[in-house]
Amino acid sequence: MWRPVDVDEALVGFAISRRVGNAVTRNRVRRRLRALCVELSSSFSAGHYLLSVRPEAVDLSSGELRTVLSKALEATMRER
Repeated sequence: MWRPVDVDEALVGFAISRRVGNAVTRNRVRRRLRALCVELSSSFSAGHYLLSVRPEAVDLSSGELRTVLSKALEATMRER
């Protein structure tokens, strides 16, 4: 989900439910996503983003997770 706001940067939040795994697993996924968001920062328009994480994300490789995140960003930007 993306919400435009009057800021000059992209702010990213994560919604990771307990269905994803225990606290260690959820934090590992959050760290991986945070690192990918830094790598893909040029793809983000200014605004607020909320990334909802499904349990399947735990088993994805870094490349697969990057692909999924990139496609989600592209789809979000097309919808605006």
